Amino acid sequence: MTEEDPGPVVQRILLGAELREARENSGLSTADATKRLGWYAGKLSKVEQGDKSVTDRELSKAIDVFGITRERAEALKELATEARRKLPPARVPEWATKYVNLIAAATELKLFFPDSFPGTVQTFEYAHAILSSAVIVAPADVDRMAEERSKRAERLMNSEATRLWLVIGEEALHREIGGKAVLRGQLEQMRSLAETPNTTVQIIPFDGGAHACHGTAFTIITLLEGRPGIVYSEGLTGSDYLGREHVRVYNLAYDNLRAAALSPQKTLEAINRRIEELS
Repeated sequence: MTEEDPGPVVQRILLGAELREARENSGLSTADATKRLGWYAGKLSKVEQGDKSVTDRELSKAIDVFGITRERAEALKELATEARRKLPPARVPEWATKYVNLIAAATELKLFFPDSFPGTVQTFEYAHAILSSAVIVAPADVDRMAEERSKRAERLMNSEATRLWLVIGEEALHREIGGKAVLRGQLEQMRSLAETPNTTVQIIPFDGGAHACHGTAFTIITLLEGRPGIVYSEGLTGSDYLGREHVRVYNLAYDNLRAAALSPQKTLEAINRRIEELS
């Protein structure tokens, strides 16, 4: 997948969002729409969440049931065609593939990680150390997955298309994942990232007291300006993609995190001090 090709996963999500909006504008509940479409229970929810594609026949039925205009219908048919394409899988767990495609197509990313730097910005060495300790990653896959993470970080650093907000707990500056040299290399990369015009990095200090998201790492992904984003949270064996009212709550929490964090300038100073300590 290239920067110009957002991939079928993203197209599927965009199509699902359009269909959900059309259904709601038509005044139909999920249950009523499912009955009129003749779909099995749960299928419409999967389509609207971007987890399932639709055939041309199914889309035509939805266009009719939801009263979608001819002009809009043509655009949706193109989206549906793109959403059914196949791409080689990324070297990540199957349940995380969707996230990899989403961040590649995002116009804005807001990340909060309380105790480490996220895979989106990891160096090869830092990623290798984390993946080597993961219970769900086979040793044979560690090198390839770490390389893929570092390449994604490099693309993000060189991209002017994605606005990146990153709030990190101060613990990440001190937890020596991979050892002192590896942490120093990761911090040096964070310093370079913080100095790019499209990125804002902030640290939640140890002495800052309570904040809005203890123990909860998450990413808010915006695909299209002015449209609701998607919240992604990940556990050891799976992940959640949350939309609509959840996005509002997580954005509010993120605003509170940024208010509780050090300023970008003081964050950069803290990163520089820690680099010197590790030298």
